[in-house]
Amino acid sequence: MLAVYDTATGAVRPFASRVPGHATAYVCGITPYAEAHLGHARPAVVWDVITRHLQHRGYRVTLVVNITDVDDRLIERAALAGVPVAALAEENAARYLADMRRLGVLDPTYLSRATENLDPIVALIERLLARGAAYCAGGDVYMRVRSVPDYGALSHRKLDDLRSGVRITPNPHKEDPLDFALWKGERPGEPSWPAPFGRGRPGWHIECSAMAWRYLGSWVDLHGGGVDLVFPHHENERVQTRAALDSQDTPGVGYWVHNGMVTSSGVKMSKSLGNGTALADLIQRHGPAAVRGYLLSVHYRSPLEFSEAGLVEFARGLDRVGRLWEAVQDAPPAAAPLGGELGEALSQFPLRLDAALDADFNTPAALGHLFDMVRAANGLIAGGSQAAAGLARRNLLLAREALGLVLPGDQPRGASAGPPAPVAALVAERAAARMAGDFARADALRGAIQAAGWVVEDRRDGPVVRPRSET
Repeated sequence: MLAVYDTATGAVRPFASRVPGHATAYVCGITPYAEAHLGHARPAVVWDVITRHLQHRGYRVTLVVNITDVDDRLIERAALAGVPVAALAEENAARYLADMRRLGVLDPTYLSRATENLDPIVALIERLLARGAAYCAGGDVYMRVRSVPDYGALSHRKLDDLRSGVRITPNPHKEDPLDFALWKGERPGEPSWPAPFGRGRPGWHIECSAMAWRYLGSWVDLHGGGVDLVFPHHENERVQTRAALDSQDTPGVGYWVHNGMVTSSGVKMSKSLGNGTALADLIQRHGPAAVRGYLLSVHYRSPLEFSEAGLVEFARGLDRVGRLWEAVQDAPPAAAPLGGELGEALSQFPLRLDAALDADFNTPAALGHLFDMVRAANGLIAGGSQAAAGLARRNLLLAREALGLVLPGDQPRGASAGPPAPVAALVAERAAARMAGDFARADALRGAIQAAGWVVEDRRDGPVVRPRSET
């Protein structure tokens, strides 16, 4: 039975989706104000394995991942660089998505940008205002935290003990210091949009509630992100969604699933701290298979202390997997299971792999079974066992499907999807032109992109860029 740890209850619980056979998930993605580091890849790779295993267990999965493309940090960084906010966001988002494809991360069902969801954001704020759960003050709109009786239930914090925290700053316009911004009134030099309560831009927390509501409705089976998002982001998300939405069942989340941080010298990797290891550089130096596997080598709920030496050592272990694949990739299927300790490591591998992933997506245990299977296969094949070669081939294909394992000869999914930097810059400039309503400039940039050998396609969840040879 598949079991999942739920942050809200602090327990591993049997998994059951609200609609049988259909699992819905919302995962908080990146704020693309700078180049991605290894920490940004961890939730994407973890949720890729979660999605794969849910599908293996017979679920149809609807996965929504967001990109926060309007944010205080983006505005500050764009101002320093002297570029439009939209251009900076699109350039860094394109690089990140190209890296995810190199790591074999499957596309989510919906990749949702905040700026493309202003209508549901405004609608959700209007609901909160109508119900007295929000108020206008000083040109902004704030959530009344105390309007929801169980504020703090997710993060296990008492409301009266909360006087400071992430993104909570004193403000004379607030009725309560803990009230948080749903909408920030227009400020000089910042992007803004019209709304019934005044021109401005959305706050951080309301974006995710609105996007989850738009694509998944009032109930989400699995809601994920880094453990640093539990408070205040997910706590605030939870209460504003409950306060705004009506349902026969209480609006909410079945399982809150949070991954641990990637750390460096015991400190969380962070763009703001400047201690992040650039993801693209790691992929270039060590290959996507090693980087992906390294991120799965520690249970997703535990912190991962990064070291270059540790990554190199893990890559050596993966080399043994690759060499086995080269030896067995053409082996015929085995006619029967094998006995003995080594034979059981091969024959029982599918059951052991499933059992590990059923136990709260225990990827280090799954990798342990994989490496045990490789050692057993090498021993039996050296003794001339053709059945061992056939079982090893089957098992490696299962590991590729379940863990996203990249085997020698595989073309990493979407490896060619990321355009070179000059083309990415043209795509970002075109996105900014479209947002500004300069469609003549956008058409001219489309021509320049095509002249460089690439095609850009506008979709609801953002532009998709691919080589002209793929169209």
